[in-house]
Amino acid sequence: METSNVHDTVEDMIKSHSQSFYKAFGLLPEKKARAVFAIYAFCRTADDAIDVEKDIEKIDALETKVKATFDGKPPEEPIFQALHEAITEFPSDIKPYLELLEGVRGDYNGVTMDTDADLETYCYKVAGTVGLMLLPVIASEKLKKEKKALTEVAIELGKAMQLTNILRDARDDLIHDRVFFSTETIEHHQLEMEITRTGLVTPEWISMNEHYIRLAKEKYKTFYDKLELFDKDSVYPTMLAARFYEAILDRIIRKGYTNLNRRHDIGSLKKWSISRGVKKDLKKRGLVE
Repeated sequence: METSNVHDTVEDMIKSHSQSFYKAFGLLPEKKARAVFAIYAFCRTADDAIDVEKDIEKIDALETKVKATFDGKPPEEPIFQALHEAITEFPSDIKPYLELLEGVRGDYNGVTMDTDADLETYCYKVAGTVGLMLLPVIASEKLKKEKKALTEVAIELGKAMQLTNILRDARDDLIHDRVFFSTETIEHHQLEMEITRTGLVTPEWISMNEHYIRLAKEKYKTFYDKLELFDKDSVYPTMLAARFYEAILDRIIRKGYTNLNRRHDIGSLKKWSISRGVKKDLKKRGLVE
């Protein structure tokens, strides 16, 4: 399989499914960008197997294929050819890949979040693992020396992004009878799910959203406070991806928590403004020239 076709395929996947990630991580040096795109393509394929195709057998097949890829025998498929190139260039651990598949299997079987601790575990499996997959690419210089700190930061960033996804996609999840908010938090904020399903934005809905937004922002801050641990050529793209995502939370707040009625994303003009702000912040901290 021609290398150019392999790279084009995985790049098209991130370009079509996440313009925010594509815009941010496309700023990485070419080898790093290709590695990130390959990782994203694997994760996207796993998500779609459950969310779109409802095909649990495909997850089993993905597990077999990713194990073969890490054994140096990647299938003749663009995703795994690209992933093999990525983990060869940036030596990686298979564990988070397998944990991600375990997490999406849970989605298929139906996830019950009794407590916020259950939600944290879920967010780790489906998103914190992605942060760990990216570390060999975006934190290659200090990964061995600062592994413990980087592991915590990567997991917290992944969890922050997953909490953002849950808040952004609240309407669609409720339509499909999926509830990712924990039972303990729903009860603590006295949220009546029957009323919530009607789309009425109540003080209780707002209060619960504020709880999860605070939690997500604390996790974003953990990442921002440790930016110096990441490779210099990766700090700006990675922070940009985080800021793009965090801005969704700010938009939900500005729009009166109407994420119950619509999906809130950020537009090109806002991304441009965020890009300028990130560059300015990083220059102040001496992390970019």
